[in-house]
Amino acid sequence: MTDRSSSAAVRLRPDAVEWREVEGDVIAVDVRTSEYLAINDTGAVLWRALHGGATSAELVERLVARFDVEPEAAMRDVEAFLAGLEERGLLE
Repeated sequence: MTDRSSSAAVRLRPDAVEWREVEGDVIAVDVRTSEYLAINDTGAVLWRALHGGATSAELVERLVARFDVEPEAAMRDVEAFLAGLEERGLLE
């Protein structure tokens, strides 16, 4: 994953993915590969924030507030989520 500081905004590449929310989960299609992504409610919190742009710190805060997890665990989850999206070329 690219070294992203917690103060640099990250966002989904609008030309790379089409998505919809279905019962709290996110269903997305990678436009380049036609691969479907099913994102659970935890990931959906991050996904919605990334749609408009958010910093890693903001993403961590959202997870802590929504799911009452420790900040360290939330940071690991955010880093893993962003790494997966970056690997697929879905972030700008």
